[in-house]
Amino acid sequence: MITKFTGSKPRFIALLAATLTIAVAACGDFTGVPASLPTVSDSGVVYAINGAPPGAPTSLHVFSGSLLAADANFLFDVAFDIDSAGNVVYRPVATIASGLASTHSVGLQTSTATFDELQRAPGNGYRADTALVTKPNVLVLVRSQDVNACGVSLTGSTLYAKIVVTAIDPTSRQMKVRYTVDPNCGFRSFASGIPKD
Repeated sequence: MITKFTGSKPRFIALLAATLTIAVAACGDFTGVPASLPTVSDSGVVYAINGAPPGAPTSLHVFSGSLLAADANFLFDVAFDIDSAGNVVYRPVATIASGLASTHSVGLQTSTATFDELQRAPGNGYRADTALVTKPNVLVLVRSQDVNACGVSLTGSTLYAKIVVTAIDPTSRQMKVRYTVDPNCGFRSFASGIPKD
């Protein structure tokens, strides 16, 4: 004999839905993991990748917030260059590797905001693996899908940064840069301290 509980099932579903709604409102979500690393803001001098002295810093590694030499290990995210017109050229790692090695995807976009104004990276609008040419003092946003840093992350697979080149010396092939990175996978905040989102 099969007994049907037609009246209980809708009540059970309603109770389950109410419980889930309360839990999500109280805790945010079930898979959300709070950020554990503070954002990193720094400045420094980089060289254009074309014409740099051996070992000179020519790129940014977002996860570590470090300026380092772009080399054949391809562990960086964005390399810096100067074109013949004196513009800044931001080159994602894939444009340097040119298919010689497998690399992670890096997207770029500009913003009309100032460096200090922008406190959160946009979630879309990035052009993946394409060089970006700008004038100095134009804010550039970076979205890196670095599997070495975020391969097992529960909070997302992307890292975000903002960069601005504040001065160029075409003779020495040097640039002064400011940058802020959020080393927490899936978080987009540029506010100081440990991000909330």
